[in-house]
Amino acid sequence: MEVEVGILCIVIILIIWVFSTGKGKSVKNIVALKHAYDTALNGNDKKVALKAGRAFHSALRRNGILTHYDEQAIANDLSTMN
Repeated sequence: MEVEVGILCIVIILIIWVFSTGKGKSVKNIVALKHAYDTALNGNDKKVALKAGRAFHSALRRNGILTHYDEQAIANDLSTMN
């Protein structure tokens, strides 16, 4: 019982820390960018999907710069579009 209360306190502290440091906003941004990317991939416009993919993958990077692996992942995703 005491261990469960301790773990709960740690989780609450971590949640407060994430939202107080602004990281909660970036998580929401990444989720929104992922949704936009998935939506674009389900469409027909590869230019829109490419732009959305680059925005999403760059948001995942600390410095915001895409790597060759990101570009390859985006190219693979685009190849599945009709």
